[in-house]
This record gives sequence, C-alpha cells and structure tokens, in this order.
Amino acid sequence: MRKWYQPIQSLGRRLFDKDHDNRIKWAEIYLAVGGVLHRTLVEVPRRRAAVRRQQHDLPVSRIRETPLLPGDIIYTPSSESTYYAGHMGILGLDGRVYHVHPFGPVFSDTVEWYIKRFYVGDRFVVFRSRQPEAGEQAARWAQEHYRQVTAYRLHTGLDNVQHNYCSKFIYQAYLFTSGIDIWAKGRTKTRQGYIYPFRIVKSKELDMIASYYREAPANP
Repeated sequence: MRKWYQPIQSLGRRLFDKDHDNRIKWAEIYLAVGGVLHRTLVEVPRRRAAVRRQQHDLPVSRIRETPLLPGDIIYTPSSESTYYAGHMGILGLDGRVYHVHPFGPVFSDTVEWYIKRFYVGDRFVVFRSRQPEAGEQAARWAQEHYRQVTAYRLHTGLDNVQHNYCSKFIYQAYLFTSGIDIWAKGRTKTRQGYIYPFRIVKSKELDMIASYYREAPANP
C-alpha cells in the first residue's frame, strides 16, 4: 500500500472497528482526506514540475557566470518560501538586490544572501529591460528610495511608496524614472490596483536572460 494511502487506511479501520465508540471527529476525516488531496494534487505535480525545470535551469550557484546588470529583476515563482505569491527584487547600481519583504519591510542584499532566503528547489529567473538606460535609471531609483518604504502593505495606490510590496516597488522604479509601464494593464490612468509578480514577467518591456534553481547543499 502506498504511503499516501496510509491515513485513509488507518481511518477506515477505525470507522469499521466494532470496538470503537464511533465518535470519529470530523477534523480527523478532514485532515486525512485533505492530506491525501494535497499530496496528490499539489506535492506530486510540484515535484514532477521541479524535475522538468531543472533539466533546463542552471544551478543558482552559477548565477555569476551571466553578468548581472543594474535594473535586472530576479523573480522567484510561486513556492512555499514566497507564500505561494511569488517574489522579486531589482539590482541596484551597486549590484545589491533591493526588495520589499514582509519581514523587512525592505532589504538590500547581496545576490548570494538574497538566494539564501529561498528553499532548495526554488527557481530564480532573471529579466532585463530592453532599454539599458531604463534599467540603470530604475536601479538608481530603487537604491535611492528603498528606505522610504515604511511598511509592507498590499496598498492599491500605485504612487504610494511608503506602503509597498515587492512587485509594486519595481513597477514604480521603472515608471517613475523612464516612464516605462512594465505592468502594461492600463493602471497609469486610474493609479489604483495591484501589481502581481507573475504578470510583470510577461511584460513586453522585459527579456528573460537566464533561469536557475537552488540546488541542495553539497554533503561535507
């Protein structure tokens, strides 16, 4: 019997055990069934997808082999370490990664330290502006304004820097400097809305440069 069947099998024996007092809590049924569904619908497909991705991605330890430029965006898709929302940071002129984070609310990390914030198997996809000067301007803005972020908030005001989150901060870095709308969803008129990380990476203003995965640490 497969391991992921064991919770259901155990629960079934208890349900049909004549010596049992039949007071099975609904929470036990929920947890047993929910656990099987989660492993079947989430964990197994995720592991298979990770294997497929790693056939195309490079180990993130090789990220320095491709020169990173100011304004480059490092995007990590939905994963447990990103609370299943995705995360992204932008490289400043100094080569550090600037990113708004719930525990920050904002950080200035080296590339190596930034990578350590994520779990083994997580992906890192590097995107670059098609206009090098725009990338440099966005990098300068992020480096000069990141301390203005005072709280991690999913604030709908797209001009609000103080209450910010990862993808909105990068959106602002490009829009406030070169006028490039890497969201490209017509928000420039209303100035209200949410800037989702997974939509930014679909921007026609960006090119994908390389993709990596965080490998397991080598055994001593």
